[in-house]
Amino acid sequence: MTSCPAYCYRHARRWTVQLALGIDALHELGIIHRDIKAENILIDVRENVRIADFGLCYLAVDPRPLDRQWACSADVVGTPYIMAPEMLLCNVYDLDAMTYGPPVDWWALGCVLYQLVSPTHMAIFQTQRDTLDYAAWCTSSGGTHRKFPILQNLKGNVGDLICGLLDPSPSWRYGFHEVSSHPLFLNPCGTSEFVDAYACALKRPEVPESMPDLRCDLEKASVWQRLAPGERRHLPDVDWFKPV
Repeated sequence: MTSCPAYCYRHARRWTVQLALGIDALHELGIIHRDIKAENILIDVRENVRIADFGLCYLAVDPRPLDRQWACSADVVGTPYIMAPEMLLCNVYDLDAMTYGPPVDWWALGCVLYQLVSPTHMAIFQTQRDTLDYAAWCTSSGGTHRKFPILQNLKGNVGDLICGLLDPSPSWRYGFHEVSSHPLFLNPCGTSEFVDAYACALKRPEVPESMPDLRCDLEKASVWQRLAPGERRHLPDVDWFKPV
């Protein structure tokens, strides 16, 4: 995902719809991504987003829609600063007693949305200790997480949606139903941004000038030649490349 805050803010609403539809589709297939973060979201030539990097996914043995209340894994995997509290607590307490389920992906969406609308483009939590401290504060304050200092600064429908996605309790955290019916996505004509979102994404014009030109400065980024097995090269401004 691009590092330009203004560009991300401008597209945040539409991208959040696309990400929510993608997360819901994964859950319907029995998959929990477990590493939804800005670095794993790609932007295509029509400025639509694609979820990438499925290496840490949970795959249900019997592929079927996952119930949001179903706690099915105790594996602590992913990126610490976007892990939900219930996943981090599996690392703190007895693994046999702590499990988590699909809501961890909705927590991660809240973290991504915060970055999209943040003027500094910074993550809301920098470390897993920040997340656990936030969860502990919410517990000690009677669960009023929306009064947490960082969340208090978020205003309007965007702030309400982020607060709902970052509810420390998986049972009360927003899921697809709450996100898809949220006032943030109501258009002036009364329709929802979720209506025909897939068709609208396909109809968007291509914006090739918004894509990075990897052919520039070939001496530093030789991307047109096949890499030897096991060889990795750092390419400026590129976080992901297609394996050969």
